[in-house]
Amino acid sequence: MHQINPLRGSKLGYVVFAIAATACAAVFSLVYGQGPLPGIGHMPLLPVVVIAAGALLPLLNIIETRQSKNTGTISMVAISGLCVLGCVLTLPAILIDLAIPFPQDLNVPLPEALLFYPAIALVAEVTFHLIPLAVLSVIASRRPSSPLVFLPAIAAEPLFQFALNSGATLQSWLVLGNVSLISTVQIWLFLRFGAGSMIALRLIYYLCWHVLWGLQRQSLLF
Repeated sequence: MHQINPLRGSKLGYVVFAIAATACAAVFSLVYGQGPLPGIGHMPLLPVVVIAAGALLPLLNIIETRQSKNTGTISMVAISGLCVLGCVLTLPAILIDLAIPFPQDLNVPLPEALLFYPAIALVAEVTFHLIPLAVLSVIASRRPSSPLVFLPAIAAEPLFQFALNSGATLQSWLVLGNVSLISTVQIWLFLRFGAGSMIALRLIYYLCWHVLWGLQRQSLLF
């Protein structure tokens, strides 16, 4: 019997995610207005999210048509494991924050964080993972046999985060290593289970790091 992989993601699931992220961006922009935001600076949130939402399915189509289908299946127990994995991957970032605190305004505060982070998660996945993966899919004539081929997709976000930090400080290098680990795990999930699991891990990580820890760090560190 054919097994359904709930984390591989159906087209409907991706459409729902894109619509939800766009709705979050629209409400955020309407209620809280604009200003410098993490990751995008002064760029208006809603147009950025709309562009990412429009690119989501075309990029996935390119990737799926150029590469063989994912064969992995996943149980509800494994889905729970994905949630645990997202929480565990938060721990290195928390340790860095405790040792060398990030700026006080690093995270968007509650309640607007509940709107901002689902929206920016779409932008991040499209920019840092799906675009590089689509380019690699077009360049490669067949499914790559070496994991090193996926290095550009793994390295895009860590290098971006490194560039955001002020200089090659200890904190910058620690962040580079931490984000590289997360990105590597995400690409492994993509190869094993599909893009849905990669996106899900980011959402879980954002919930743990930006929302839950973002609330606690204000009283602990400042």
